[in-house]
Amino acid sequence: MFIFETINLNITTIKIIEVEMSIQTAATKLLFKLPKPILNKIMRSIPQSNKSNSDKEKPWHLKGNWAPVKDEIVIENLEIKGEIPKEISGMYLRNGMNPVSGYSDHWFFGNGMLHGVKINDGKASYMNKYVRTPYFEEDMGMMEGSFDLKASPANTHVIRHAGKILTLEEAHLPWTVDEDLNTIDSYDFNGKLNGPMTAHPRVCPETGELLFFGYQMMQKPYLTYHRVSKEGELVQSEEIDIPKPVMMHDWNITRNYVIFMDLPLVFDLDDAVSGSDPFGFKPECGARLGVMPRNGSNSDIKWIEINPCFVFHPMNAYEENEKIILHVCRQNKAMVGGMDEIYGGEDTTGKIWKWTINLTSGTCSEEQIDDRPCDFARVDDRLVGLKAKNGYAMALNEKAETLTFDQYLYKFDLENNKRFDHNLGDNVFGGEPVFVPKSGSSSEDDGWVMAIVYDANIDKSKLIIVDTENFDKKPVGEIILPQRVPFGAHGSWLSN
Repeated sequence: MFIFETINLNITTIKIIEVEMSIQTAATKLLFKLPKPILNKIMRSIPQSNKSNSDKEKPWHLKGNWAPVKDEIVIENLEIKGEIPKEISGMYLRNGMNPVSGYSDHWFFGNGMLHGVKINDGKASYMNKYVRTPYFEEDMGMMEGSFDLKASPANTHVIRHAGKILTLEEAHLPWTVDEDLNTIDSYDFNGKLNGPMTAHPRVCPETGELLFFGYQMMQKPYLTYHRVSKEGELVQSEEIDIPKPVMMHDWNITRNYVIFMDLPLVFDLDDAVSGSDPFGFKPECGARLGVMPRNGSNSDIKWIEINPCFVFHPMNAYEENEKIILHVCRQNKAMVGGMDEIYGGEDTTGKIWKWTINLTSGTCSEEQIDDRPCDFARVDDRLVGLKAKNGYAMALNEKAETLTFDQYLYKFDLENNKRFDHNLGDNVFGGEPVFVPKSGSSSEDDGWVMAIVYDANIDKSKLIIVDTENFDKKPVGEIILPQRVPFGAHGSWLSN
C-alpha cells in the first residue's frame, strides 16, 4: 500500500511540474511577443553575471592571449623586422572580443575592439579602440542586449563598403566607425533594415553590391536576405522560409546565386525556458543548401540535401557550367554539449571539403580534400564568388583541451588539391590570413598574405607579411605591435 501511495504521489508531483513548466513556457513565449521597447526594459532589469569572477577559475576565453587588453593606444613608427614592400599602402583592420569589464560569460559575448595597423612608405603605426555601442557604454550582458538591435557587441568582423566602415556581429545592426576608429553610430541603411545583419556579408567584386542575410531565433522570419547597391542603397529584402531557427553564421555567393547553409545547429525555445542550453546539434533535423538567384525570392530557392554537418566559415564558391563549386571548412558536429562547448576535439574542427552542386539534378557531391584541422578561410577578395586558384586558412590544434590556434597558416591550391604550409615558429600562434594584392590589376599569385599572430616568446603580437609565391618561406616583413592583440575574429585590408 505504501508503495502505491508513493507512486501516486510521484505521478502527481510530475504532473504538477509538467503543468508549471508548460505555464512557464507559455509565459516566456508571451513575454517575447511584447513590444520591443518594453521587452528591452525587462531584459535590462535581469541581474547581470558576476563579472568579477574572482572566486572562480577563469574560463579558457579569458586566459593567456584570449584575455582582454586594458589600454586603447596609438603608437607611431613601429619596430619592423625585414621590410614592408613599398607597394603596400593602407590599413589592416581586425575586430575581436575584448570584454571591457574583464569578464564575459562566453567568448562570443565580449565587447568589440578594433585593432588597426596603418602602413605607408614602408612605415607602420598601430591603434586600438572599442566600438562604443550601448552594449559597451552600459556594460551589458548578451541577454540584456538581445532585444535591442542597436545594442551590438560589434565584435566579429569589419568591412568597408560604399565609403563606410561597418563593424559587424550577427544578432544586431552594424555600427560605423571612421578611419581613426572612432565610433559614429548604428547603421540601418536609411531606415530600411529592421533586423539583424550577419557578420559575414559579401561584396561582389564585379557589381560592387553588398549581399547579406540576417537570422533570428525568437520569431519568424528566421532568415531574411538583403541586397545593397554599389552606392550603399538597400534595394532588396526577401523573407526566406526555413523550418527551424538555426545558427547560420556564414554563407556563399557566386556570380548569379547566393547559397544559404541550413545546417542542424538548432535553437529550441522550450530548452531555453526549461533552463537547458537552447542551442544543440541535431543531425536528425537534416542539412541542406539553398540556392537562390541573387535577385530572386523565396519561391526561387532550390533546396539540396547534404549530409548533416556544420560550417562556421566557407572559403569560396563559384559557378562552372551547370554546377556550383564550394570549398568549405566542414566539421562533423558543432556545440554538441550546447553553446558553451564550441570546441570538442576532432569532430568539431573544420577540414577543407569540396561540395559540387549539380543544378540540373538538384544533388550535391561531397569530397574531403585535406585532413588538416583549420578554419577562418579566405580567398583574394577580388575573386569572391568567382573561380579562385588559391585559398588560405589558419591551423587549429584539434588535440588541445580547449579551442587553440596552431602555429601554421595554410595555402591551398584548389585546382590541384595541394596544400602549402607556413610555419610561424615555436610558440607562435596564428590568426586569420588576409590576401593583399600587389596592385589592383595583379594576379592572385602576386601579392602577400597578412595575419596578426601572437608570439608567446615575447608576449607580443605582430603583423606578418608573407609572399604568396614563397608561402613556405619566412615572412618578408614583421611589424612588431606594441601590445598583445587577443585572439579574435575577422578583419579586412583597406587599401589606400
